[in-house]
Amino acid sequence: MSIFRTVYLDCPACGTAVSYELVHSVNAGRRPDLRDEILDGTFQRATCPSCQRAFRLDPEFIYLDLPSRLYIAVWPTNQRSSWRDCAARTRATFEKSMGEQAPAEARELANGVDVRAVFGWHALVEKILARQAGIDDRTLEVAKLAVMRFEEEVPMPGSAELRLVALRDGDLMMSWVGAASGGNDEEAPLLRVPRQLIADIEADPATWASARERAVEGDVVDFQREALAAA
Repeated sequence: MSIFRTVYLDCPACGTAVSYELVHSVNAGRRPDLRDEILDGTFQRATCPSCQRAFRLDPEFIYLDLPSRLYIAVWPTNQRSSWRDCAARTRATFEKSMGEQAPAEARELANGVDVRAVFGWHALVEKILARQAGIDDRTLEVAKLAVMRFEEEVPMPGSAELRLVALRDGDLMMSWVGAASGGNDEEAPLLRVPRQLIADIEADPATWASARERAVEGDVVDFQREALAAA
C-alpha cells in the first residue's frame, strides 16, 4: 500500500501556503506509476499556484518493490551524519514489518528482499536503476571508484556525489550531482560508462574485493557515505 497525507507547506519563493501530498510509503509493485515518477523526477514535485515555483521536499519514506526484491528506507540528505543510526532504524523497521518480528505471511513475502538505507532522491533513483538493469549495487559502487580513477577532474570529497542517473543503450550514465541539493540541483554533465566495466569487475572479484568491502556497511551500500556525512 502506498500512503500519503495532505500537509500545507510555505512556498520557498513567495511564502504562499501550498497543499502537498506528503509520501510515507510507496509500494512500487502495486503502483509502478509512482516508480516511474521517481525516475523521471516528477514524484513529490509541487508547483506554487501563486508564483509557479516548482519545488519538492527532501525525501523520508519507505520504498518497497517486492517483484524487484527491494526494500529501501529513504532518508533526508541532512541525516547523512547519522547514517549509522538511520541504518539501524531502517533494519529495525524492516524486522518489525517484514522480518523476524513480523507475521509469517509477511516474512514469506520478504524472503530474498534486499534492505537498503539511502539518503536523498539521487541515491534512491540509483538503487532503482541498478536493480532494473540487473546490477548488484555493491558492484556498482566499485565501478564508480574505477571511473574516478580515470577522471581528470574529480570534485572535492563531500562537495558532490557520483550517481547512476540513467541507462542508455545498455550503458550506465553517471553524473556528479550536488550533495546537499535534495534533488533540486541543475542538470550536470553525464559520464557514459560501458556496461562491460560491470562484467569485468564481476569476472575478477579478487582484485576488487577490498574496494567492495569498503563500499558496504550493513544496509548502507555507498562508498561516499563518510565523505557526504562530513560535508
